[in-house]
Amino acid sequence: MSKPSQTDLHLAKFLASFDATQLGEGDINAGANLLAAMAVTLGNLARPGSGIRPPSGRLLPVGTNLLATGPLVSSLVIDEVVTPVGRCQDNLLAQLTRLLKDDATERVKETPRQWALSKGPKSNAGESALFQLMTRDSDLPPLMGSREDEWLAVLSEPPADRLEDLVRHPRSFIAAHTQSCLEKLLPDAHLGEALVSIGLTRAADAANLGSLCPSLMDGLFPGGPAGELVRGRLLVTDHGRVLREVAAAPNDRNTWLSRLIWLVEGSAGPDAPSPPENGDDLIKLPNLTGRFEEAVRVIIANRLNSHEPRPRIYTTDISQGQVRWMRFLRDMEESLPGISGTARSLFSSLTFGLLRLAKTAGMPKGFHFQIDGVMAFARYLIYRMGAARDEMLWSPEQARRLELKEKLVEKLADGPQTVRRLTRRFNRLSMTLCRELLIELELEQAGEVVLVDDQWRLATSRSSVKRTAALKA
Repeated sequence: MSKPSQTDLHLAKFLASFDATQLGEGDINAGANLLAAMAVTLGNLARPGSGIRPPSGRLLPVGTNLLATGPLVSSLVIDEVVTPVGRCQDNLLAQLTRLLKDDATERVKETPRQWALSKGPKSNAGESALFQLMTRDSDLPPLMGSREDEWLAVLSEPPADRLEDLVRHPRSFIAAHTQSCLEKLLPDAHLGEALVSIGLTRAADAANLGSLCPSLMDGLFPGGPAGELVRGRLLVTDHGRVLREVAAAPNDRNTWLSRLIWLVEGSAGPDAPSPPENGDDLIKLPNLTGRFEEAVRVIIANRLNSHEPRPRIYTTDISQGQVRWMRFLRDMEESLPGISGTARSLFSSLTFGLLRLAKTAGMPKGFHFQIDGVMAFARYLIYRMGAARDEMLWSPEQARRLELKEKLVEKLADGPQTVRRLTRRFNRLSMTLCRELLIELELEQAGEVVLVDDQWRLATSRSSVKRTAALKA
């Protein structure tokens, strides 16, 4: 038996400390996916501007779009992530509705009002500067600074949140399944950002959202009456085989799914490593589902705190880790095109959310939060996404074509040959298909297979055709 790598050891210890097997109801891979969904969701719910600030000073933002696919994973994510977040959002909406109803009742009473709604926080610097600009005599200069300084203050922050702002834009979480429903609810997004939960039941659902989701993920959806932009952090669930069906027949309307991190189940691998030998002695973080619900309330409460509006920022040194993470993603680009953009914030989002989970209700004595474990966890998720994508895109016809290519290379090792001669050495290989495969080999193998005077030959004496068919079997 080969010795586990250092990364596997970090991952095994990390998953054991967060009790991923218990979280997945006996399935460690399902538990790992649920843990990732919890951590990323906390970052996606955080007040805009939240993130991780290393000692170097540059803020690493949080925010990652997810797709949970498969019956077990999607069921766990809906029950343990979507439902608690939705419950918290519903509580806020119910509280606002009751408050406004009570205010309306108090307003129409014949007796003097016993109470009145507060107007909210006092004007901030930006509001005060705009007020001065618009009301001061145009011939009078500012008492301090210049008019340009005042405009800088106006542009530096939005007006202070008031009750009427929260009533108009109360949603930090939106659940919808159609474009029309999303377009109706997105203008209600709190602070112009929201976690958006979408459930896919058929391939047409993905196609129908193809014109909206890309602009929503980019923060370019015009959601307000004056064209104010709204950004959505997506949490998509696929109970069945929608992703597999879409992957087999991609088009311009469903390619937005490739911009999500896939939390996948199945046997494509790699599987999470078994708990370490001393796993029973590790200090584990207890009651993850309860901690998550409490963490959601803490994160949204921070977001709603208009009297002290501050993003949630954790200070921890992950700057070199982020450099290693981006190097890893660049290496994965060949198998997962676009992943260096799609997953750029995954490492910081996981770190942010896992720190919040660990801090909620207090860390147990002896519990160690290890950044190397988070890095190994993030890599594991991307490896599983890549393997699942390869498996979905693979087909018997592709396997047959690869096998034929390998045999063509073997026969070209005997010397230069024409297409006609090569086809005669095969059983039922047409000249048209033979020519297609040779051209593909010429392109794929960087010129090792070349055409010279109507004869195909190997440019070198060796074959570098990758035997991926064995890996796909």
